[in-house]
Amino acid sequence: MLKRIRKDTKIEQVFETAEKMRRHDIAGHFPFIVGFPDESDSSIQASLDVAKKLRSMSPDFLTPIYYFKPYPGSELVIEAVARGFRLPDTLDGWSRFDYVAGMPGPWVTPEKFKLIERFKFFHELAWKRMSRSKRLLQQLARHRCKTDNYRWPVEMLLTRWVLPAQRLS
Repeated sequence: MLKRIRKDTKIEQVFETAEKMRRHDIAGHFPFIVGFPDESDSSIQASLDVAKKLRSMSPDFLTPIYYFKPYPGSELVIEAVARGFRLPDTLDGWSRFDYVAGMPGPWVTPEKFKLIERFKFFHELAWKRMSRSKRLLQQLARHRCKTDNYRWPVEMLLTRWVLPAQRLS
């Protein structure tokens, strides 16, 4: 995928830089994008594996995962349209086009979306700074991360009960 989206960065360079940052106690932000048209499950898993490795190198490394947004005019969208993807053709359709709200877009299966969202949840919880009283949840999340077992999300339910989402107003 890196070649396809014309990234001139190599994975080895990312890890070399991350190691230097870790040695010098520098926090890092390493964003990932998944869900490209025709992206294979193995490519998505490779991205998750790299995010996992980076996150485990330092608790100060952030590895947010975003979904590809198919904006008109980009080369990937032009290719997708040529293969049959339909862009909205009404104003109402365009108003619902943007997948910013965490939605994966049309190329990610519901199963893969569930895996990615659970991965994001557990990796965030595993490395977040927490009070002692909440460390059990963190230890459970770290176990999930080590074993790549995101199928039984008990911690998600517990965390939402113990740490409810902040109200906006």
